Amino acid sequence: MSQLRRALLLATGERYFTLTVSFLTVAVVSRLLRPDEIGISLVGLAVVGFFAAAREFASPNFLIQHQQLSLDEIRKSFSMLLLITLVIAGVLFSSAPWVANLYGDARLTPFLQVLSLSVIFEAAPATIVSLLRREMAFARVALISGSIAVATSTTTVALALAGLSYMSFAWANLVSAGVGAALALALYPDHRIFKPLFRGWRGLLTFGGYNGTNILLHRVYEMLPYLVLGRIVSADAVAFFNRSVMLCQLPDKVFLLGATSVILPAFSEIVRDGRTLKTPYLNAVSLITGIQWPALVVLALLAEPTVGLIFGPQWMTIVPYVQIMAIANLFSFSFQLNYPVFLSVGAVRDSFKRGLIIWPVSALVLTVAAFFGLKAAALSFLFAIPFQAFVSLQFVRKHLDIRWMELAAALRKSLIVTGATAIGPIAVLIVVGDGWNLTVLEALEASVLAGAGWLAGIVFTGHDLLSELQQAAGHLASRLAFIPRAVRAAALQKG
Repeated sequence: MSQLRRALLLATGERYFTLTVSFLTVAVVSRLLRPDEIGISLVGLAVVGFFAAAREFASPNFLIQHQQLSLDEIRKSFSMLLLITLVIAGVLFSSAPWVANLYGDARLTPFLQVLSLSVIFEAAPATIVSLLRREMAFARVALISGSIAVATSTTTVALALAGLSYMSFAWANLVSAGVGAALALALYPDHRIFKPLFRGWRGLLTFGGYNGTNILLHRVYEMLPYLVLGRIVSADAVAFFNRSVMLCQLPDKVFLLGATSVILPAFSEIVRDGRTLKTPYLNAVSLITGIQWPALVVLALLAEPTVGLIFGPQWMTIVPYVQIMAIANLFSFSFQLNYPVFLSVGAVRDSFKRGLIIWPVSALVLTVAAFFGLKAAALSFLFAIPFQAFVSLQFVRKHLDIRWMELAAALRKSLIVTGATAIGPIAVLIVVGDGWNLTVLEALEASVLAGAGWLAGIVFTGHDLLSELQQAAGHLASRLAFIPRAVRAAALQKG
């Protein structure tokens, strides 16, 4: 098995594990806590996310894309990251009462102060994980991420059961940050990288200036709806919005996140070898849309039973918002690829220019829409996501010399596969004839038909996914064939 395929397998396994743990936690906590309790914690997390975005000015991703990495470069990166982190933690802790007063909710003060402590623990593991990804050491990355996920989940659920309400999330963040830091330090024994070095920051500052501003603008776009809804509408609205976004991101998290964690190091290696990214990029677009598009369409069709199954009956309000956002997310197929492309080809400045265009405009549209309620906020995604996709692709095309017709050709088979996938669920909805309402059994039937349609579409079109599925099946068959051989060998040895 090639190094890239092994890395992909490990990363996918890690992401599936953390995703499973995360969603089990969400499902349990959504039944233990009220929407307003979850909502106030989300407001607090949004505030922290807004401030924490400043760490991207010393992003450890600098280490992944750097051509020739020395010990001094690592020390400079960590020193700057730690300095910025300490400033963020201090500002968060001291401003917590002011933020609580702004939202008229005293619960935010202890929540933000506990989270400010957890931020400090994240600097060391962030640096170590970036170095491990650069080295394609995804087994150790998986161990760190999996341990953090388990620590977060068990602490959150245990404290929620103990009656700590919204503070369960804050204390869980602190515990998991400590676990992540301790494990990262144990798995990366070369602690010379943590010796402070405060000279020669020019290259890091150039990268961090463009990258940090771009990420900061993105975080503002992501967090503003929570901050506005929490301030203008209610904590319940924040929780409903979050669960809608979370569910629409589920297809990406289930099928793509394992791949995306490998994309940046893989693309960087291709560029370092002097090869072009055009063909790998178009192949990746084809593979992503062959999975993402069918999953999003099925989610839109089966939103009602999905919401009820995952979150419970008190969250059924979000069904129409999920359907709107799922359709909008069909345009997000290149989002997981764009940032790695810019970093790999050294076009951080263009990534910055792109961010200056898409994030302020999208944030303005989404924020204005949030003043008119949850449905308006959801509808704004129908503008924001296609707009982001178009502008981003314009920049990517310039660097990879991709024509629109070549991109359309990469998407054509996925469009057919998506149509084939949707036939089964649509037929079930028509036969049942009760709107979007399906029982669990009917939803299961629709899902099975969707899977059959997807597989038929893959085979009929000769989609790029077909060869990947065949290789995976062959690898699985060889593994399964090993079992009876091992049993026979053990029996002969025993005899």
